[in-house]
Amino acid sequence: MIRVFVLSFLLFFNTACSEALPLCVIEFDNGFKIEKLPQANTPKTQQKGLSDLDNIGVGMIFTWSKAQKLSFWMKNTKIALSIGFFDENGKLFQIDDMQPYSLDMHRSKKEAKFALELEQGDFAKHNIAIGAKITKFECK
Repeated sequence: MIRVFVLSFLLFFNTACSEALPLCVIEFDNGFKIEKLPQANTPKTQQKGLSDLDNIGVGMIFTWSKAQKLSFWMKNTKIALSIGFFDENGKLFQIDDMQPYSLDMHRSKKEAKFALELEQGDFAKHNIAIGAKITKFECK
């Protein structure tokens, strides 16, 4: 009986403490589309990001209500990533490569409203370069 209670409590605790992320669809002006892209839009989810994952899936989009200078690092992140910074109009102005477990800060050169983390090299792989624009952005 105690074992069932403890297991039920742990299940409830883990569910209550994990925040379900909205999933987004974004499309770029070159036609490339990413579906089921997790959105980090709260301080808690933005701080956690893609850390501690063995597989980052399709990546993650970080969003803020208004553009600001952004900083990212790779503490506890196992997979090499590329981060793209986008202005308030969805235009890509910077791409940085980031190494696993690095404490180096990657700062946006100007105010950004969105940051997109993909597996390292995926921006080039999908022909998303500086100046590319997000043409569709929907989250549920």
